[in-house]
Amino acid sequence: MDNATDTRDQPRTTTPEAPAPPASRQKPKPRRTLIIDLRATALQNRWEDALAISEEMLERFPPDAETFNAKGRALSALRRYPEAFEAYQESLRLDPPNMIARRNLQRLDILRNRDVANRLSDVPVVVAAIPRTNVFIEEVGKTWRGELVNATDTGTLNEVSTGEQLEMVIDGERLYVEDQHGTRLGEFDADTARRVIELTGGGNRYEVYALGITTQSIAVILREVYRDPRLATRVSFPGKIKATRAYLRERDLLMQRDEADFLDAGDDDDLDDDEDSGRVRDPGDDIEGPDNEAASYVPSGTRIEEDDENAV
Repeated sequence: MDNATDTRDQPRTTTPEAPAPPASRQKPKPRRTLIIDLRATALQNRWEDALAISEEMLERFPPDAETFNAKGRALSALRRYPEAFEAYQESLRLDPPNMIARRNLQRLDILRNRDVANRLSDVPVVVAAIPRTNVFIEEVGKTWRGELVNATDTGTLNEVSTGEQLEMVIDGERLYVEDQHGTRLGEFDADTARRVIELTGGGNRYEVYALGITTQSIAVILREVYRDPRLATRVSFPGKIKATRAYLRERDLLMQRDEADFLDAGDDDDLDDDEDSGRVRDPGDDIEGPDNEAASYVPSGTRIEEDDENAV
C-alpha cells in the first residue's frame, strides 16, 4: 500500500478542445442557401453583400442569366454603371429573350458613358431602397398612377431605378418630386397637386415610388399610407373611383348582352339569303337525296334510279 500512488492530490488534466476550422476551410454554402442570402441582402439594401454573394455564385456554379441580373442590380444600386452594363450583357448573352436585361441595358446605355464618378465625387453614395412588396398594388381611391409633368432631362431620369422611393416637395401650390440626392425629376399635375397638398395639410401622409421611364417623362405611383381620422370621409383620389365604377358598369352591360350579339357578320348574310328566297324551308330539304347537280348532266328522258337494287 505504501508504494500505491495516491491520485487524489494530483491535478486533473483536461484534453484541450480542437480549434474551430478557419473560415477558408468551412464547408461552403449550397446554391439554394446563397440564393436565399442574396434575396435577403437585396431587400435590406446591403448591396455590397449582394454583389459579393452573386460573384461567389458565378465563381462556384455554372453562370446563369438570373445571377448576372442580380449582379447588375447590385452594381446599378452602387452606381457602378459600366460594370452593371457588362453584367446585363452577359445575362442577355446567356438568355437572349431576357426582358429584365434588355430594359436595364437601354437605361444604362445612357448612363455608362457619363462621368458619374466626377459628378458624385463629393456626394455620398445613397443606394436605392427596395419598397415594400405591396406598394405597386393599386387600391381604389388610395393610389394615383401617372406620369410627372415638366420632367427633367432623360439622362437624369434614367438614373432612377424602378421601385426607388422618391421624395415629395411642396412649394406653394406646386408638388415636386425629387430623388434621394435632391435632384428634381418633375412635378404632379395641378389638380393632383392641389388635392394632395390640401390633404397633407390635414394630416394625411403619402409615399411616391418610381415605376419606370416613359418616352418623355417618368411614371410614378402615389400611395396614401395614412389617413387622418379627421379626414375619414375624404377620399384621396376620387377620380380613380369614377373610372373603376365606369369599368364595372361596362363589364356588367357586356355580361348582359345576348350571345347572338357576337355572331359573325357572315352568319347574318346566311340568314338574309334564306329570307330573300321567298319560301319557307321544308324539313325535307336537309335530307340527302339524289344529286341534283349530277342529274343536270343526264340527257332528258333518262330515268334516274334511286334504288340500285331495283335497277335491271
